[in-house]
Amino acid sequence: MAASNPKLLIINPNSSDVITQALVSNLTPLCPPGIELEFRTGPPDAPPSINDPPTSILSAAATFKAMEPIDQQPYAGFLVCCFSDHPLVHCLRHAAPDKPCIGIFDASIVHALLSGSKFGILTTGAAMVPAIDAGVATFLGGISGRYVGCVASGLGVVELQTSSDRGAVEGRIKNAAAKVSALGADVIILGCAGMSGMEDLVKAGVTEAGGRPVTVIDGAKAGVQVLAGLVRSL
Repeated sequence: MAASNPKLLIINPNSSDVITQALVSNLTPLCPPGIELEFRTGPPDAPPSINDPPTSILSAAATFKAMEPIDQQPYAGFLVCCFSDHPLVHCLRHAAPDKPCIGIFDASIVHALLSGSKFGILTTGAAMVPAIDAGVATFLGGISGRYVGCVASGLGVVELQTSSDRGAVEGRIKNAAAKVSALGADVIILGCAGMSGMEDLVKAGVTEAGGRPVTVIDGAKAGVQVLAGLVRSL
């Protein structure tokens, strides 16, 4: 009897299912051959969005508790879809050291470093910018000229998918994308799981502002590819 395909668990650690459904729509068509994806939303007591370090910690605690016992989960690897050095990544690595666990933060930086000379990040609220800057420095082992900085759009995580004023949302994304490009980035990372699928919008914002063409990295998409590779190599 042939072994079943490895399953990867794609985790949205906030409690907003609309973000999970956006991930389902954008990641399912890109699932690597021989791999299965399953999706999970954080429990009801997790924050509805992750806007700062406190909500990051609260979401990790609630989601980790809801997943216990981790070593009995039927997955070959875990992808945490929150753009930060999210505590849930470290919790899962501790609880299941034999299974790869990564965040979209790390995966997107890996892809960005291999895709251009300098990268910047487009995120949601300004409260996350210091934590993102610190996380990049930690990942790169210090301050690097490869990273030009992070720009906040001012939009909320859930607002990205639910706002009835799509023109306003798209305008703010385009404006923020142009600012990242102006910092010198030839690669722009989508710094929020709720931005999944917005690559063309970011490119349009840069082009309309007169910037040079950029490569856009969706951390969730990058994460699926990196995690699948890690699972296959073990």
